[in-house]
Amino acid sequence: MDARQRRSREKLSHAILDLASARPANEVLASEVASYAGVNRSTFYDHAASPTALLEAVLREQLDALRELHLSGADPQHAGAAIAAVTRAVLLHVEEHSAVYLLGLSETSGSASLHPMLTAHFEASIRLLLEQHTIVIADHYENSAPGAQPNPRDDGLLSQMATRMIADGSVGAITAWLRSPQPHDVDAFLGAYRQLLPEWFPLVA
Repeated sequence: MDARQRRSREKLSHAILDLASARPANEVLASEVASYAGVNRSTFYDHAASPTALLEAVLREQLDALRELHLSGADPQHAGAAIAAVTRAVLLHVEEHSAVYLLGLSETSGSASLHPMLTAHFEASIRLLLEQHTIVIADHYENSAPGAQPNPRDDGLLSQMATRMIADGSVGAITAWLRSPQPHDVDAFLGAYRQLLPEWFPLVA
């Protein structure tokens, strides 16, 4: 992306964040975003297929940067601190764009829902932690009742289920936090979140 394209992208990013804070992104027209950004409609389509797609891309870029900053290369010894740092950063990101997320995480958001995008972010973060061996999922199968016959199982199923449960649960927890009375207390969230997470998923609250 050359300098001109980067400038256009920055203008479009600011425009969609502003417009999507007032109404759901699927109610915003591409021509509105282009006009707000001061670029041609064709320039808009050089960057995204729709306002909803642009909004998701802008938010995803910010979230991906937070994951890279706090989790990439994190070692097991500092896993709890790394997860706390990235969770705090994500909460601050959500708070910064609270109007956008309140609309995007509403039950009536429909095709403008940000729930899948945010869930995918958490899933990618957990997969990264597992791939780096920053965290390990405890398998308590060995604690089954004496004499129980072992059942065939997919060794990857436990990881897949845990990843999805924590990702979906995290988005639900953030939604509840975002809807709570202001000011939103990040430390209060982290303390409650720690109580809800499984023991094998470390977090220094």
